[in-house]
Amino acid sequence: MNSEQLIELTRQLIYHATHFDVECVDKAYADKLLIVKVDEKGIVDTMNKEQLMAFIQENKDLNTEPLSTQTEYHYAVADGNMGMVVITRELVFDGKLNRKYFTVIWEYLSGRWQVVKESAVVRN
Repeated sequence: MNSEQLIELTRQLIYHATHFDVECVDKAYADKLLIVKVDEKGIVDTMNKEQLMAFIQENKDLNTEPLSTQTEYHYAVADGNMGMVVITRELVFDGKLNRKYFTVIWEYLSGRWQVVKESAVVRN
């Protein structure tokens, strides 16, 4: 896996996640997933895979419009069975634009690349 391939893998994940593709998201995220989000006040919230999958399933069931796939890629590196991608995402939630820096940590597990950690920090 090289940096360009890791970016493409991330691009595909973003597309499927923003379109609430339950099966693809389930395969892309590791069972040991930890997502950490930090808001503009510094308050930390976490999410595990079960919570993420519930969010994706709920949006699919509600036929929610897909979220934006707009992404700016800042950095990607792959080293052996680990990889990291740093991006900026722009998402609208509750009518409010949210710009966030994301760090996505990939690991090669069970014969495929999976996201094991993800962090999101508000970008002003």
